Amino acid sequence: MFYRIASFIFMLLLSISSLLGIQLPGYSAQTLLKDSGFENGFTVMSQETVDGVGIPLGAFNYTDNQEKPEWMIAQWNSGPCLWNERVAGDRYEITDGTTKTVIYNPEEKSVSMRLNASAVYGGEAAGEAWWPHLLLEQSPLCDYAALPAEEKAFYSCAADRIILRLKIRMTDFKDTTNTEGINAVQYLAYFYLKDTDGHNFIWFGADLFDSRGYNDTNWAADTVSGNMIYCLSTKDTYGRKSESLFRHGKPFVSDEWTEVEIDLKPHIIKALKRANDDNVFGEKVSAEDFYIGGTNIGFEIHGNYDCTVEIKDFNLVSYIKK
Repeated sequence: MFYRIASFIFMLLLSISSLLGIQLPGYSAQTLLKDSGFENGFTVMSQETVDGVGIPLGAFNYTDNQEKPEWMIAQWNSGPCLWNERVAGDRYEITDGTTKTVIYNPEEKSVSMRLNASAVYGGEAAGEAWWPHLLLEQSPLCDYAALPAEEKAFYSCAADRIILRLKIRMTDFKDTTNTEGINAVQYLAYFYLKDTDGHNFIWFGADLFDSRGYNDTNWAADTVSGNMIYCLSTKDTYGRKSESLFRHGKPFVSDEWTEVEIDLKPHIIKALKRANDDNVFGEKVSAEDFYIGGTNIGFEIHGNYDCTVEIKDFNLVSYIKK
């Protein structure tokens, strides 16, 4: 009970500090993600990899000095290529014309992402194993091994608080045209928990939208990579179901921004406990063994859906007690 009260007070103070733009008293803070306003643009990545490493195809630069973008657009298993098959648009629109569109709004510093999976599945049942993806990715976040100890402390999962913040809204949603098999739209934020020895890895996520409703916390092996996934439930992400992108039994389409602010640290501890309980790594692990090495946010769609989600102020802030 004491922990829950203390946590509530902390989050209240954190919300106030965010509004005032001031440091939280008693803590040192560091932002882990670069360019939370997406102002430098995007590098479009291939749908293929070489030895597991993504292939950059080209960049949309929004700065006058052509600074390399911090954010990549990943487009796995999703039909046309955003670079090779892009169609003409304005400076801030990246689209293949049918399936994927990424639009940057410089006034809001927001990114609208559309994935039209019906153009991938063509009205057929989504029976294949691959889910079309459209993601914004930032990886690596740092050269962890080269960081001084005081910097490593902020990226470490042992930091006292690790706060995820973003604003999100769903501006369009068209339901599936085929009810056979599994059909789902998911919009997720994932963080790459890497161990300091370079052996172990956990996909650690937050469920921002699921067209099927309110999922429970997910702990399972990823069928593609073999790594474990720990994904927070919608309730964990939003605090209350009434504030999620799924309301009154259906997807919530609106111009209204929904705010997400959650301390990931207690959930990281739960994920590592599950890993130890299941002996996933063949050894006991702790928060001190892992750091946050990357992130992605965006769509995984299975079925004939067409969905558009917009985000802004996506960031991760690490807090350490002074």
